[in-house]
Amino acid sequence: MAKHDIWTSIAAFYEPTLEMVELWTWGIPLFVTVIAVMFMLSEKRQGPLTVRSLIGSIFPREQYAHPSSRVDIWNGVLLLAIGFPLIGVMAINGLAIAGNIAAHASHELGVRDPMIHSAWAMVAIQFIVYFLSVDFAGYWVHRWCHTVPFLWNLHKPHHTAETLTPWTLFRQHPIEFLILNAIPAMFGGVVTGLVLYATGTTMHPGTVAAVGIQAYAAFFIVDVFSHVHVPVSYGWLNRIVLAPVMHNLHHSLELRHRDKNNAVLLTVWDWMFGTLYLPEKGETWRWGLNEEEFGEANPHRTVKAFYLEPFTSVWAYLRQAWSRQGEHEPHRDGQQLSSDSPS
Repeated sequence: MAKHDIWTSIAAFYEPTLEMVELWTWGIPLFVTVIAVMFMLSEKRQGPLTVRSLIGSIFPREQYAHPSSRVDIWNGVLLLAIGFPLIGVMAINGLAIAGNIAAHASHELGVRDPMIHSAWAMVAIQFIVYFLSVDFAGYWVHRWCHTVPFLWNLHKPHHTAETLTPWTLFRQHPIEFLILNAIPAMFGGVVTGLVLYATGTTMHPGTVAAVGIQAYAAFFIVDVFSHVHVPVSYGWLNRIVLAPVMHNLHHSLELRHRDKNNAVLLTVWDWMFGTLYLPEKGETWRWGLNEEEFGEANPHRTVKAFYLEPFTSVWAYLRQAWSRQGEHEPHRDGQQLSSDSPS
């Protein structure tokens, strides 16, 4: 392969990520402005409002200089370099899946007459179905990451964060990153594809644009601001939309907050399935995993530990599972093996 072809392939590999990063940079002024407003409205602000105090509130040194934050930043750089391009290479695209599902269903079951003729109605229905199905699946995948031991060992590094900055959003183990992105997109694609077939429609270009705008807006309005140190509340909307304070609490090490507020965008799923926790006014908490794995005992204080420890934990879990299975395997004579049974 010629050197030119190699560089062309590399450029194609990173093009989607570079375009995404370019879009995100436009949101940086928005982030700084909103955090500044949060600070000015905060009851905790003391002393005169100066440029120095404003910068210190937006980028607090104790947050960004913390070992936990350094792991977040390095992992974020690695994810942007490897993880996001792989998502594109694997073609985990819910809208493409939807189109393929609809086309396959039409081929196997026959083409249906269109039920929707208005363009705006088509875009609205397709967008709502895709958005709700992806967010619903995202809630359950996130919840399973807390309740299924195998998945928890991969998700656990995200919760050993002892600070919250926008970089904490990228505090995901690569395997967990793929799972969290692949399953909701695939589920949303299947559901939307079935709706496309049922309504006799194809994916409208307006739907693709709407999904792109929604993803960009959600990244800054929800994802980024859910991982900042200022626990902003949306009031009664906390029951519907994931306000920063709701996910801020999700990172709490306090036992009463454990496994609460698993929503990705809509907290209505937490309300429906019993995992919603609305913080009291003035309620405080610390960020981290638990009392035993906090501070110097944090198992992910370095990038190396962040990447390797989940593998050792998963391996230990699998060995225990195989051991328990072996203890309950029946003898040839039909008797049950127990842990103290002779071999």
